[in-house]
Amino acid sequence: MKHLQYNNFSKIPQIIPNNKGLDYIKIGDFYGYITEWIEGSRQCNYSNPVEVMMAANKLGQLHEKSKNFYITENMKPRIGWFKWPKTFQTRKDEILDFEKRILNKNKKSEFDNFYINILEDEIERADRSIKNLCETNYLNVMLRQIEDRCFCHHDYANHNILIDSENQIYIIDFDYCMLDTKLHDLASILIRVMKNGKWDLKSAELILNSYRKESYIDKESIPIIAAFMEFPQDYWQIGIQHYWEKQPWSEEFFFNKLNRYHEDREERQEFIEKFRRINI
Repeated sequence: MKHLQYNNFSKIPQIIPNNKGLDYIKIGDFYGYITEWIEGSRQCNYSNPVEVMMAANKLGQLHEKSKNFYITENMKPRIGWFKWPKTFQTRKDEILDFEKRILNKNKKSEFDNFYINILEDEIERADRSIKNLCETNYLNVMLRQIEDRCFCHHDYANHNILIDSENQIYIIDFDYCMLDTKLHDLASILIRVMKNGKWDLKSAELILNSYRKESYIDKESIPIIAAFMEFPQDYWQIGIQHYWEKQPWSEEFFFNKLNRYHEDREERQEFIEKFRRINI
């Protein structure tokens, strides 16, 4: 956050220093900070094309202002550079572990049966995503982009984009920030805006064009973004939450969450096939 402010990216909350003049407090192995409240603000509406354009444009600004970020000795950043193929393979293996856990159950729930019934399709989707990513110019694009020393917000959800009473956009919650290609955030906003039955090339082009007014991407980036969007991230995440983390949510909650993904996946795949061929 301080790096962005030093680079004149003004629309993030100011950190309030503690009584020792420091920007943070340390509690054990953890750090905390507080920021000023943004008066009269509201969450960005990802169903409103005008606000989506504003959010995409602001994301481009953020990536440009994040340039030349240098790691210090006491930092322990998340690093995603060059790791997408390995990350996707690891998550595919974890999905296969969920299958083993389900098969080892003496009594399977309705959710278990639903999850395992579509698992083969999702493994095929994961394999296709990895194959398509490896057929792109991913490594060379990463080699070029890493020279800019940018970082990702990594949680560019609508509730982390606030619009104040003067229609100015603020970005909050940098807790999941990581060192990775800007294409990670760009793919993320595309998914967040269009998932659940709103897959549309015009919406995608609106986002890309708004973003490109601030930060450059070339045609080689498109198939990389498409491969990212193709990976069954939501399916994997639901499995992680249920079988590994054992989140205390009801079976009905998990079932409905999986059903939304299931109902959306064919339209999403049709969109991705068209998207990977667009020209910018």
